[in-house]
Amino acid sequence: MQKVAIIIPTMNRPDFIFRHFEFYELMNSPHPIYVSDSSNEENAQRIRDGIKRFKNLNITYQWVPPGKDCLYQLMPLIKEKYCMQIGDDDLIIPKTVSECADFLEDHPDYATCSGKQVNVRFRQEDYNKFRGLLGRATLPMGRSIEDEDMLARAKNFWSDPNFICFAVTRTEIETKIRNVTKHFLLMEPIIEVILWSMLIIYGKAKIIDKLGYIMQISNNRSFSTDLAIDVLLAPSIKEKWGACQNGLSELLRGLGVSNEESRNVSKWIFILYLANKFTYETSWRSYGFPKNASAKQESSKKIRYFVAHLPLLKKMYYKFKPPQDATRPESKYFRDFKVVKDFLEKSL
Repeated sequence: MQKVAIIIPTMNRPDFIFRHFEFYELMNSPHPIYVSDSSNEENAQRIRDGIKRFKNLNITYQWVPPGKDCLYQLMPLIKEKYCMQIGDDDLIIPKTVSECADFLEDHPDYATCSGKQVNVRFRQEDYNKFRGLLGRATLPMGRSIEDEDMLARAKNFWSDPNFICFAVTRTEIETKIRNVTKHFLLMEPIIEVILWSMLIIYGKAKIIDKLGYIMQISNNRSFSTDLAIDVLLAPSIKEKWGACQNGLSELLRGLGVSNEESRNVSKWIFILYLANKFTYETSWRSYGFPKNASAKQESSKKIRYFVAHLPLLKKMYYKFKPPQDATRPESKYFRDFKVVKDFLEKSL
């Protein structure tokens, strides 16, 4: 069983970091944890002192100045062959992470592997807290990208991207990418272009059919709100694009792509990124227009409603067609999801 370096960037959220440690200790996680902390002096000291309480975990701590992506400074400390970056308010299932690393060990043509992702929200009164009652959970998400050609993979990925950055990958690959992203802010949109694109360029992406990643959605999460047009019109775009293109080109040349072709591919990747952004923005801005459910969806809904009122038939139906919803006891993801749910709602 492969051990995976769990990389957690954080800033001024010690309670969320301690929540990580408590969960992985509860789960007997074998994976070493690496914390890249940009907290102020008070919170940084809280984290350093708190780490001492977790005797059963292998935790490496590094303080870095806030601002630019400083994970490149953490990478030399990592001893493991595989690593995985996660959000400081998210949780992972350790056994799924182990299985992902084992998969990569046996499949060198794959660059990333992860389990299914479920996004959760606490109820409104607990919305931004580190403990609370769960209010909503999405269906498990994620899809494999397994085209043989790297450019086909990039186009496939950007047609419907997922959080490929929160997957198990090889430490060697992550180190190369972080040596490019160090020029940008940690949550800057252009980092997505480099990080997500290069992970899919380096190899195929596998999603195994098990719960692997639980993402907490709240106001604490710093998703970029920049529109594609804002990115293009920003005064600093020329300088940032230059650094981005140089970085992408360097990584591509390392894969045997010529200098001229690497620069053309870099531009093409950026176009794919912008195309996805524009498509997403025009879709969500069409709010207010009614969406007609398909006949297939309506038929499926009626079948589930009918089955739900007949216990014996319900048992037979879900045996052959278990629900995707991780909150349902009949779902294959329920057992792992319940462990997370019980942990988050503990003492409430």
